[in-house]
Amino acid sequence: MEKINSKILPGAGPFYFDGNKIGILIIHGGGGGTCADLKPLAEDLNKSKGYTIHVPLLPGFGTSPEELRKTSIRAWKTALEKEINKIKEKCRNIIVGGHSMGGILTLIMAVYHDFDGIFTISAPTGIQRFGFKLVPLAKLFMKYHSIASDKFREETNNHWVGYDKIPINIATKIKKLMNEMYENLFRINCPTILFQGRLDSEIKKDSMDYIFENIKSKNKKKIWLEYNAHSILDSPDHHIIVLELLKFINEICP
Repeated sequence: MEKINSKILPGAGPFYFDGNKIGILIIHGGGGGTCADLKPLAEDLNKSKGYTIHVPLLPGFGTSPEELRKTSIRAWKTALEKEINKIKEKCRNIIVGGHSMGGILTLIMAVYHDFDGIFTISAPTGIQRFGFKLVPLAKLFMKYHSIASDKFREETNNHWVGYDKIPINIATKIKKLMNEMYENLFRINCPTILFQGRLDSEIKKDSMDYIFENIKSKNKKKIWLEYNAHSILDSPDHHIIVLELLKFINEICP
């Protein structure tokens, strides 16, 4: 059992919104951000239709980069299993979704659970950044990589909550998760809606198309977000994501 720092950054989450018997679990990404990235989406879904929303804070996030560096993929999966069981105790229908790495985890969890539906936002099948390819070499010389946290805070009126640096080994973990996702896409058959930003330069351009073509869901839809890059917080297409998710959920959970 990994020891996780109990000191959580203010505003990092987790967030829980009580509601009706339709439960939605939303998983944040792995780029150093936290549940704060998804709080506006969770709030709007809860206010619009009264859904029960869980936005768990994955182990290693919202505490310290050092904690994230030593946190395993297994710890993330174990935490998500607990959250799934927790929301199942309260809700009749379960929908799971996630942003970026959270989208990958959503697809993986859908292989082992009978969800009523799933959604992903900017789930990658590959990372575009040049530095991502240099991780095996970089790990020999450095443990952390600085991120533009000040820029993120400025662009979101200080709503963004996360680290100033992230461990280099997060890239290795994300790559392992992508490989697991690749191997299991054909096993996914629940209703699915996928989103990707047209301006997203962080992930492979054909990520959404590849996932769409390889899952076996009969009820599936993909939506390009014309003004969105990779970030989900303060998205210029936020209203589209909310409206499309409301339509999707209403369709599968009448």
